[in-house]
Amino acid sequence: MGKAEWGADPEFFGPRHAHRERRIMHALRRGVVKDGPHLECAAGVGSLSLTLSQGGRTVVAADLSLRSLIQIARRFETAEGAGGLLLVVADITRLPFADHSFTSATSAETLEHVPEHERAVEELARVLVPGGALVGSVPAGPAQWSDWDEWAGHLRRYSRPQMEDMLGRAGLEPKVTVWGWPLLRLYDDLFLKRVNRRRLHHDGALEDDRTLRRVSGLGRRRSLVRLVGSIFALDRFFDGSPWGVGLLFIARKPGRKGEEVKR
Repeated sequence: MGKAEWGADPEFFGPRHAHRERRIMHALRRGVVKDGPHLECAAGVGSLSLTLSQGGRTVVAADLSLRSLIQIARRFETAEGAGGLLLVVADITRLPFADHSFTSATSAETLEHVPEHERAVEELARVLVPGGALVGSVPAGPAQWSDWDEWAGHLRRYSRPQMEDMLGRAGLEPKVTVWGWPLLRLYDDLFLKRVNRRRLHHDGALEDDRTLRRVSGLGRRRSLVRLVGSIFALDRFFDGSPWGVGLLFIARKPGRKGEEVKR
């Protein structure tokens, strides 16, 4: 059975991924400290790190996968307007950073893969300055479990109360929103879940399956990704619906905003 290959599968560059990152960027702009270093954990293929860096932030891109960090380094070599970047091989449950090291942090679609997810949240909270914020996303709705989750290597899906409780016990003040209904949910149910079921039961390379190869090609067409993403944006009007596909969270660390970062 096929499994997701982190950073290499179409999910990591298609319209769903791009739309989710736009939502995270929008959340970061809403009252999050904009100065000081930012931690992106786990950084994946680096698209969010690159966007933040091009916006003037100093970014630490941390990931357990050396392969992912090498891909990020290559992207930054050719990117225009990219600012400071530090690549670090790191385990999200044991971050090699001092307390109060970052003014903000992001972790998108990561916690559902981590056995010690509560420890990971505690570590992310630890490295934030007082007044700093953690922004991220996880898949929502345990009842939505499907072959997609098996393919992606998910260990769980989250309810809103569960996510609020976990962030709160880590010492953060969370605001959790259910997002991705009705259009993104329709896209998942009618298209992406079927594609991922096919991936799960396909033992060969993606290029060996004509349908999967075509889907991969479509996901790399930037104009198509932008068009589909603009359609997904209409789901904002239905944020909070219990039928959404994911949870978007902004979790602030209590304290004085903008406190000096430890060096």
